[in-house]
Amino acid sequence: MKIILASSSPRRIEILSLLRLKFEIIPAKIREEKIEGKPILTARKLAKEKALAVWKQNRDSVVIGADTLVFLGKEIIGKPGSEEEAFAILRKLSGRWHKVVTAVAILTPFRKVVLHDVAKVKFRNLNDEEIMNYIKTGEPMDKAGAYGVQGFGATIVEKIHGSFYTVMGLPIVKVYEILREYNLITHPVDISF
Repeated sequence: MKIILASSSPRRIEILSLLRLKFEIIPAKIREEKIEGKPILTARKLAKEKALAVWKQNRDSVVIGADTLVFLGKEIIGKPGSEEEAFAILRKLSGRWHKVVTAVAILTPFRKVVLHDVAKVKFRNLNDEEIMNYIKTGEPMDKAGAYGVQGFGATIVEKIHGSFYTVMGLPIVKVYEILREYNLITHPVDISF
């Protein structure tokens, strides 16, 4: 059965590739309006919408959609629209714990599941110069929370409680378990490094 990732995210492509599966990439075209509401429910809803948008044209396939949200308390912190916004976000997260939820929808001809995973992330205390230097890398501009834990953003993260891959954008162990349960993975896979 064909597997489709409903995302063009380089991070999600990289993570799913760890399973050594053949998959196609068909980015979902949905409108992500201003993100409001409860972070976990919102992420689950967006993941399902993304998967469904692609699955409607590929009903004989397995479609994987995902969405990652960063939140501080009840406030959802989206992608920055400008360098000034990135600065404000990173300043707000400096020295503090926040949460990252990644929700995944896996739709098949015979089953549909939506799951999520939450990780807690603590930034170290950042001064304005460090924040500006990080923004100059361009890395914060296309990421929820204005950072990428897998890139230079790793230097601003002090601790992670939970899955690194959840923070990066795809909780690979949970995805692996579902695909294995659906008998879509039949070969031994080593996802350790």
